[in-house]
Amino acid sequence: MGSGRSFSRPSSRLRNIGLGSVFALFIFYLLLPHSFDSDSLFNISTSRPRVQFDFRKHGVVAADPGKAARVKETMKDTFWRYREAAWGMDEVRPISGGNRTSRNGWAATLVDTLTTTLVMGLEKEFMLELDYAINTLNFSHAVDLVDPFETTIRYLGALVSTVDLLDAGFTTLSKPVPQEARDALLRQAVFLADKLAPGFDSPTGMIWPRINFTEGVGCREILRERPYPDYNHATIGPARAGSNWLENYGLSRLTGDPIYAANATKAWKPLVYNRWKEQWPGLIDAPWDIMTGTPFDQQRSWGAGHDSYYEYLIKAHILSPTDEHSTKYRDRWIQAVESTRDHLLFRGTVNSRPASYPNAPLFLHQYRSGWIVNEMGHLACFAGGNMMLGGTYLKRPDIVALGKELVETCRRTYEVTATRIGPEYWHWDPVGQVSAFTADTEWHQMQRDKTGWWVIDARWMLRPETVESYFYAYRITGEKKYQDWAWDAYTAYVRAAKADHGYAEVQDVTRAPGPDNQSDKAESFWGAETLKYLYLIFCDDKVASLDEWVFSTEAHPFRILDWNSK
Repeated sequence: MGSGRSFSRPSSRLRNIGLGSVFALFIFYLLLPHSFDSDSLFNISTSRPRVQFDFRKHGVVAADPGKAARVKETMKDTFWRYREAAWGMDEVRPISGGNRTSRNGWAATLVDTLTTTLVMGLEKEFMLELDYAINTLNFSHAVDLVDPFETTIRYLGALVSTVDLLDAGFTTLSKPVPQEARDALLRQAVFLADKLAPGFDSPTGMIWPRINFTEGVGCREILRERPYPDYNHATIGPARAGSNWLENYGLSRLTGDPIYAANATKAWKPLVYNRWKEQWPGLIDAPWDIMTGTPFDQQRSWGAGHDSYYEYLIKAHILSPTDEHSTKYRDRWIQAVESTRDHLLFRGTVNSRPASYPNAPLFLHQYRSGWIVNEMGHLACFAGGNMMLGGTYLKRPDIVALGKELVETCRRTYEVTATRIGPEYWHWDPVGQVSAFTADTEWHQMQRDKTGWWVIDARWMLRPETVESYFYAYRITGEKKYQDWAWDAYTAYVRAAKADHGYAEVQDVTRAPGPDNQSDKAESFWGAETLKYLYLIFCDDKVASLDEWVFSTEAHPFRILDWNSK
């Protein structure tokens, strides 16, 4: 998932009417009947670049029903343990059976997994979630200040995507969801987007890092959460500026109201149309001062705080190629990838022992105020899949190849630990670069000499990014090794994370799995992303085809518009 993780997200109410007729056409299209069993959920022009591997043409059986069923059972188990111990709360505490309010008290686990239960065809579970979301969920009051980044990707994205899925006939439920239920869910999405609207009310249109729902104003974080507490203005990273676009564009398409898409477009426009000189074209210095629209520091990365800005550039282009900014989004993504290739991708000096791969791993570095930083995290493992998606769509095999190497790098961090799960962060010795970090302890040196890298944060937080990239890699190439890697990850996750009341974070992936190696915490993305991507790797390839759907940074799917929809 994307990480604004110290950054935020938006939606402001400046009633421009300009594009209303365009979105009215979209609504008319959405009302046309569709069949889940048809070859396509809607008409795709033959001129649209194809992304997904044609399994049938090549005589390849894409699905593994037995493994898909196992993942589905794990999602059922996750749901019912949450239902029994923490229904209506943001999270269950998977070890103690308590609960945790982490996302303003709006039942984050329940709402965030709406699209998962629907995609998996878990009818009873989905209908329980839908009933709560329509009849009990109340966005008018928030516990604490609201983080618009998290609220948009987890709550708004889930609501909008669920309506999109229902409109597409994307369901194996025994009875259709009533129209009034669908409409009520959309009203919840509109109400939430309107509550988020003050977040866009900054001088630049960039999103405030927090919103006070009681007063209806955007604001800064509380003092202890501010990344630069002594600085007078609010700052955000690229992920917070950019990760609103899919969710708000989808809402505008469903409602016919262009304001949501307009706000999201304005929120990242200073970055997309950057008026400041870029040392490496496409790679944005961060964070940004939202009051002046200027970079405040020199940090460049595909990791936390930056990630989903780059992710959404190519996805916005794919989702709506007729949007007036679409080619700019495409070009900025290409710039960013090419600059990353030239300045941030370096191999480690040490290959693993025994050498099961021909080369040392290719690592994705960061840049911080003049330093090339040899640090990579699990969050950045989305990048391999994103590069494979964009490279395939744009017919850039060189970018696809880079993506495949990064997917392999993240796999390599998994296969050598005691749990067979990759860590939160790791370091390495890069070839031809002065290292910001070195292996100073005997333990780190031993890890480096054996694997080519060493762990600096050994947690696994139920994160999805590695299996997310396996999903893209498998659907794009058809290579069975990605299914094998995904199954290895799934079995490792269940073995290490299963607890009495759900699935728990792992304290140290380098230690043997067990109850003494777990933390009493489970974020909503375990069900929203990790299990969804695993299921999609093993189910029929027609389910959520990459030629028909674009996934948000929280794995909520949005329908791709017809190429000639304008």
